[in-house]
Amino acid sequence: MKLFTSIEQFVSDSFTAARNPADLSHHQRTVYWMKQLKPDAGEALLIAGMAHDIERAFYGDWKAGSSDPEKLKRHQELSAGIIETFLQKQNAPHELIARVKNLVLHHEEGGNEEQAILCDADCLAYLEEKAVRNAKHYKQEGKVEEGKKKLE
Repeated sequence: MKLFTSIEQFVSDSFTAARNPADLSHHQRTVYWMKQLKPDAGEALLIAGMAHDIERAFYGDWKAGSSDPEKLKRHQELSAGIIETFLQKQNAPHELIARVKNLVLHHEEGGNEEQAILCDADCLAYLEEKAVRNAKHYKQEGKVEEGKKKLE
């Protein structure tokens, strides 16, 4: 898993350089949820989970939560290209690079079993982050019960 450690550092360094270290948490939580969904997740899946949104460190959140299919496709392509280049520089096996790239290219909509696990873990991490943000907001506004109902 030395390669996974290199990916973790790359993602961390990239978001720190972009002055957006908070996005690192999303990637870490995606990996956490992948391990919950598939405890025997292999290296390719873990790497894809850690790097699935890496393009945001380089281009910002230009799609701003859009669900437009073309924007999502471009987001996936940019992320896949960045991680592919990084893995090539690490002399990762070609088969591993191809698997990671394929996973990242489909992380927004899923597809086969591993793509669906990545997609689901990404969604769970996002939901978790959104729930925490909203809980803080509702607490500050004195509307805790309203917030609980919304989450349910």
